[in-house]
Amino acid sequence: MFAKLTTRIALKKAGIPSNALSLPDTKGANKDLSNAALSPIANPFANVSIPVSWKSWATPAPPPIEVAEAPVWGTRAPSSNKLRMPADDGRPTVVVFLRHAGCPFAEKTFLELRRLANKYTRLNFIAVSHSSKQATDKWVTAMGGAWSVSVVIDEEREIYASWGLGVSTTYHLLNPWTQVARNKLGKEEGIWGRDVDPSGNRWQVGGAWAMDELGNIRWGAANKTADDLPDLVEACKSLGAAQNDIGAVSESDIFKQIKARIRHGDFVIKQ
Repeated sequence: MFAKLTTRIALKKAGIPSNALSLPDTKGANKDLSNAALSPIANPFANVSIPVSWKSWATPAPPPIEVAEAPVWGTRAPSSNKLRMPADDGRPTVVVFLRHAGCPFAEKTFLELRRLANKYTRLNFIAVSHSSKQATDKWVTAMGGAWSVSVVIDEEREIYASWGLGVSTTYHLLNPWTQVARNKLGKEEGIWGRDVDPSGNRWQVGGAWAMDELGNIRWGAANKTADDLPDLVEACKSLGAAQNDIGAVSESDIFKQIKARIRHGDFVIKQ
């Protein structure tokens, strides 16, 4: 006690404040540091919005049924309430399972399917989409309409599964040759693809088959890669169609169909 008092008197005589030799109070600083350590770190991506189309890259939910083996030549085509085989009208059928609405390869395939549907009227042409009806209708309308192609919606991908079409591998979708094919399709034919609705999924495998009037498979297979475009001309030939097919539609008939659709309001022509 006397030592402390003597020290204070000496400091006072020397003009030095009495608290000059006091150690800094670190209790408050330590408390602040501990609070900072315990406080949650702010998420830098909290306000970042993910583009809606990116959802199409997510792993899709499994279909309601197990993915079956893909049908092969000579076997009976799978049949369901959504896609009956053989066709109710008794015509041979070409069916295409699209990867997803917005895919450039699906667009190329659909345009070819529509062209052949206008050419060979004695055949039945069907396109199956797992994107929503709204997204599929928007996509089809952007391409000028379905014309003679029947479009079936299978959002649960149940029909896809019954025909052996499941989820693809990374190589199936992202291999370098598919990317080269995509760029080539865009540069040479102007087909770059369109906006992908989140109801569709990029990992879905597509395919195409041809069935006779009895529902027997005469041609077809699942797509090996995303850019594997089915030869739909060969599909038609397997069902007996030829260049001079009796059911072929002339160009004048096609123009008549266009005029009729314009009169009925199916097309809107922008000036």
